[in-house]
Amino acid sequence: MKQLVTLLVIVVMAVAVTLFAQGNASKVVVFFGHTRIDMSLNFVVIALVLLFVAVHFSLLAIRASSQLPGRFKAYLMSRKQTALLDADTRGVIALITGDELGSARALKSALKTGLNSDLSHLIRALTCIQSDRLNEAEEVLARSHQATGIMAVARLLLMARIALARGQADKAVELLAGLDAAAARLPQAQHVRLFALIGLHRWEEALAQFRMCVADKALSPSDIDSATAAIYTGLTEQAGGDAVKVKSILSNAKPRELDNAVVLSVLSDALLAAGEGLAARLLLEGALKDRATLDVLPAYHQVAVHESRDALPFVENLVARHPTDLRLIELAGDVCEQEQLWGKAISRFETVYSKQPSPHLAKKLERVYTAANQMDKARVWRDKLNVLLGQTRQPA
Repeated sequence: MKQLVTLLVIVVMAVAVTLFAQGNASKVVVFFGHTRIDMSLNFVVIALVLLFVAVHFSLLAIRASSQLPGRFKAYLMSRKQTALLDADTRGVIALITGDELGSARALKSALKTGLNSDLSHLIRALTCIQSDRLNEAEEVLARSHQATGIMAVARLLLMARIALARGQADKAVELLAGLDAAAARLPQAQHVRLFALIGLHRWEEALAQFRMCVADKALSPSDIDSATAAIYTGLTEQAGGDAVKVKSILSNAKPRELDNAVVLSVLSDALLAAGEGLAARLLLEGALKDRATLDVLPAYHQVAVHESRDALPFVENLVARHPTDLRLIELAGDVCEQEQLWGKAISRFETVYSKQPSPHLAKKLERVYTAANQMDKARVWRDKLNVLLGQTRQPA
């Protein structure tokens, strides 16, 4: 309907112009000196319209031709940017797949475009770091020394990773000090700073940084375990056997940090060395109550033997809960021997020996039978001990 109305209007206008032109007898006279030119008004109007159209399109053509160099330059730049984007994409894919050769080819393709691509350099540097080619990574990063914004932050983080990988923890911390507050909270920045502080033995700062990393989920489970173990080992060594300092470390520890078997072992050893056997025993017994595994049993063994009287009921309960664990049965035997419960000790040791014969168990049985004044049986176990030692080619 709209098209029909438009066509009707055009037809009406054409008819009106035609009727006007037919009834218009006016003329236009142009004088050039003694020359006179007579033209109809209709011709003049049409000529002026055509002249206007010609001038208009001529100006458009002149303007378009003046823009051709810029457009051609923009076209070439778009081609280069497309090639650079393609090279960076291939570089990222090569980085993900571990294709070092592909990453190198992608960097060369990016350089051929003639455009400064900090992203290409960062991709190549990260590939080199992952393959321990630190010198090459530094050379690549040196080419992007004018990086700005987030690219500059990424470059600084990679440089800090290189310093940390070389054992230059102080340099890594110094580099990270140049980051602003927002960049310093980035997961990789926190990760590098944590292990740099551990390398510098700045244990209190490392612990604070570790807790920040855990809160921000900046560490993998394996990194959490290794960092926790390293920090608490350093803190207890720094305490130097001072009972007050060791207890302070324990009181400030968070429950999640005490889930680490190495941390429990280190703290219990420090407490035991500081004469705090009761605190060490309570620490490990509390852990064993709450854990489904017996991963801290080696640490508890020493504490239980040292605190045998108080540890005996707990050890018996553990044996009842894990009746097939030979390590636990042997521990019960050691505690019973310490308390001079010879019959129970012999029973425990013989149970373990029947499943896993070994010289050290034969030696324990000989010792317990001797202490119980059962010399005949002690001699029997002495003979078994000599046989086992002979089989392992050890002197009796």
